[in-house]
Amino acid sequence: MEWRANESALEIVETGETLTYAEFDERVNRVANALSDRGIRKGDRVAMVLFNTAEFPLTLYACYKLGAVPVPINFMLARDNFRYIVDDVAPKVAVYDADVEDDFSAALADADVSPHTVGVGGCSDSDEEFETLTDHDDGSAPPEVPIEPDDPTYILYTSGTTGMPKGVTFTAETASNRAQESARNIGISQSSVALQLSPWFHAGGVDITVHPVVEAGGTILVTQDWEPDSVVEMVETYGVTHIVGVPTVAQRMTELDDLEDRDLSSLECLLCMGSPLSKQLAEAIMETITPNLYNGYGTTETLLDTMLRPEDLPEQAGSAGRPTNDTEVNVIEFDRSRVVAPDETVPQGEEGEIVVNSGAALDYYFGSKEKTKESIRSGWYYTDDLGVVNDDGYLRITGRADDMILSGGELVSPIEVEETLEAHDEVEAVTVVGTEDEEWGQVVTAYVVADGLDADDLEEYCKTHEGLADYKRPRKYEFVDEIERTATGKKQRYKYRD
Repeated sequence: MEWRANESALEIVETGETLTYAEFDERVNRVANALSDRGIRKGDRVAMVLFNTAEFPLTLYACYKLGAVPVPINFMLARDNFRYIVDDVAPKVAVYDADVEDDFSAALADADVSPHTVGVGGCSDSDEEFETLTDHDDGSAPPEVPIEPDDPTYILYTSGTTGMPKGVTFTAETASNRAQESARNIGISQSSVALQLSPWFHAGGVDITVHPVVEAGGTILVTQDWEPDSVVEMVETYGVTHIVGVPTVAQRMTELDDLEDRDLSSLECLLCMGSPLSKQLAEAIMETITPNLYNGYGTTETLLDTMLRPEDLPEQAGSAGRPTNDTEVNVIEFDRSRVVAPDETVPQGEEGEIVVNSGAALDYYFGSKEKTKESIRSGWYYTDDLGVVNDDGYLRITGRADDMILSGGELVSPIEVEETLEAHDEVEAVTVVGTEDEEWGQVVTAYVVADGLDADDLEEYCKTHEGLADYKRPRKYEFVDEIERTATGKKQRYKYRD
């Protein structure tokens, strides 16, 4: 950090405070020395239930200096999920925000471990407040801890689209690979000013924004204000070069009335992650916000696997793109009755399981050798995602292996059915799952958000839709107020199967 000592590391939007790299480094040292005084040593886990505030990177990098292992946790989880993760990872310290105190404190009370707790923002139940760490009287370098390439560096928990979250562990070497991969693929440099419009606790936050920007010596905007007009104002005020978020935020920005009068010319990259872009939305973003639009596919375990770049859009919108730099992606036979080798690829146009070979891939699942062995074979990560590669080499995600519906002996992809229903003008959102049926084993069941429609309307629509085979047609419809999603916008189909 010394080479950028006087340059801006963090711009804290709500307070107007700027932390240079020298100031950031000093505060990190204070937190690290304070944690060291409390007995935190190399390899100890530190749970972080934090919003996108300055405390997040301060805690993160303090852990790195000590050789401790930070564990960012989704602040939107229910208390049972909090308890599960705390028991699973057994942190020595837990740093959490006051806004999650009720659920997180209740989870800690029921957990089998009792970490030292540090509150942010005025917690009543924590052992101490974060200010006691940053007020530590020693801002010099913390105790020197030798870090080896294969040392565990941080743990990210999966979003839980298929059940309880899994702890994904990355070593120091892999952490560096992930930061460099992000920087190469979206052009992060020391002149970058990055704004994250989704939580930092997941890979799209910590690995695509925090790590690569700090490593490059760029600037991170620290804010929780993701309202469209505020985002535009921040782009103009700070000269934002990189925005990372989910498509829904970008869509809301395109709906602003005065965009043509705003100066967004500093934007070098608007990266949408979490779900594919429709061609219509891609066109709207490129016309009203920036032509420098990217859309990526990846997992917590492997980060950026494929990507659509500005030259691919809007024509290839809806696909997941082509493999990113230094990443191999194969689509192989999907057969749960045997172990399929990573080179048993299917012909273009045929569906199969997506497998990835990348230096950014996980090292292992925390506490689960069996899951690690099942998911990593011959250096390839088996994603459990299904996809098809078209004639131009673009990957299209067709579903999850776990989500496939077996009805009357035929496999049905829920994504195909969802896309058909979502094409209806009055359907706002839908998720499709297989539900148990005595006759068919499973039947296709659609949970739909739509005003003014009933099951008969959708039944008639699907029957007459030329693109949907009759055996794939939903046999049941349930109307709901909203579709359950993870913080990154992924549908949680398992909640509907339950």
